[in-house]
Amino acid sequence: MSETVTESYIGSGIVYADGRDVGNASGVKIDIEQETKSLPNYRGGGGNAAEVTKVKAVKLSLTMNDFSNANMALALRGKVDVVTAEAITDEVLTAVLDGLCDTNKMIDLAIAPVVKSDDDATTFDVNVDYVVSAGGIRPLSSGNITADQVLKVSYTSKAGNALQALVESGKELKVVIDGVNDATGKPWTLKFYKWKPSPTSGLDLIGDDFGSFDIEGGVLADSNIVASGKSKFFVRSAA
Repeated sequence: MSETVTESYIGSGIVYADGRDVGNASGVKIDIEQETKSLPNYRGGGGNAAEVTKVKAVKLSLTMNDFSNANMALALRGKVDVVTAEAITDEVLTAVLDGLCDTNKMIDLAIAPVVKSDDDATTFDVNVDYVVSAGGIRPLSSGNITADQVLKVSYTSKAGNALQALVESGKELKVVIDGVNDATGKPWTLKFYKWKPSPTSGLDLIGDDFGSFDIEGGVLADSNIVASGKSKFFVRSAA
């Protein structure tokens, strides 16, 4: 008598894009688009005499919960530049009272900036004449800076990285999911040989809950796989 084997499933895992751990990913979805061609039965009785269904497209969608520039570059067809700390001297800004005067680079808040008049005659006081944030300075209408006054700002820029959005034509990546079935404790893996993500339709960047964003792309056929019975798209291995 044959034994019926059942296996419940609750999936979790770590997603790697070209070997890089993308962090917490709350969703992985495969969509297979099919196209069916039918030959009608013309001999009477209706129906079809023949039918064939072909795979039209394979898509992989990821829901990302880590808003790193590297992840957002996938969603925005961007590239990430490394930014080093730099001493910026006398960057010229025009005062907008109680509004942001944005600096060319992020300000390192651990090092106090120096804000002067354009003739160097006056050095203004932080939290009296202006407040400072990573994005720039905000001249206060209650202080000594006047509207449209030309200022010189010296500061140290923050080291980090910068995302240049929508500058790439699209990159093909290998995606590997190193997973586990939390219902059974058994491991599994999914390997997508060639994935080409498309630009996301939008990003929610301000809200009152933990954010996430979706990236969808086509899973392309890998022409290097020629063995009979082997998928050119992806393979799932399980214990």
